[in-house]
Amino acid sequence: MQLGTEFVIFSSITIVIISAIVGTYLLRLWFKQSNRLLTDLPLVFAITAISHACQTLVVALSTLGIIEPSLDFFKLRSIIISASIIPVLGALLQIWAPRIQKYHMRLLMGVTAYWLLVVFFGTSDALIMTLTIPLILLVGLMMMVTFIITWKTGRLKEIRSGVMVISLPIIMVSQILRVPLLETSLFYVPDILLVISLIITVFAFVKPKNKSESQKKRAEPKAPKQIEMAVEY
Repeated sequence: MQLGTEFVIFSSITIVIISAIVGTYLLRLWFKQSNRLLTDLPLVFAITAISHACQTLVVALSTLGIIEPSLDFFKLRSIIISASIIPVLGALLQIWAPRIQKYHMRLLMGVTAYWLLVVFFGTSDALIMTLTIPLILLVGLMMMVTFIITWKTGRLKEIRSGVMVISLPIIMVSQILRVPLLETSLFYVPDILLVISLIITVFAFVKPKNKSESQKKRAEPKAPKQIEMAVEY
C-alpha cells in the first residue's frame, strides 16, 4: 500500500472519529435541554457533524476499494451532505422569520427538491458541486451574519456567537476549496478544515461563565424573582 493511500485512510478515520464525537456531544447537550425543538442549534450542528462523519466514512470505504468510485457514489455523498444543510436552513428560518413559520416547511421542501433534482439529474461530479456549493456558501454566509449580529447584541444566549464567527469562515473556506482540490493530492484538506470548524463549534456551546454566574446567584439568594426574570429576558 502506498504511503499516500495510508495517509488518506488514516486521516479519514481520524475525521470520522472526531466528527462522531462532536456530533454525539452536541446531541447529548440537546437531550439535556428541558424544552427540545428540531431547530435547536445543538441538534442542528449535531446532525451536521454526524452527516460529515458518514460521508467521510463513505470516502474511506472507496479509498479501501470496498466501494467503487463512480457518479452514483458521488451522488450518495451529495445526499448525505444535504442532511447537514437543510437543518441549518431550518434553524435560520426560525431565527429570522418566525412570523412566517407556516411557510418554513414549504421553503425547506423546495430547497430539498432542488438539491435532489441536481443530484439525480447531474451528469458529472463537477456539475453537481457547481450547483450545490453556492447554496452551501449562502447558508454559511447567512449563519455567519446571524452570529455576528447576535455576538454584538448578546441576544442568542444559548451559544457563544463570537466563537461561531471564527468557525463559520473555516467551513466556508472548506467548501470553496472542495472543487479546485478535488482532483489533486490535497483533496482531503477541505474535510480537515471542516473537522477543525466542528471542534471550534463545540467550544461555542461550552459556557465557562456558568460557574461565576452561579456564584453570583448564591451570593444573592434573596433577590426578587421579578428582577431575575427581567434580567434573563
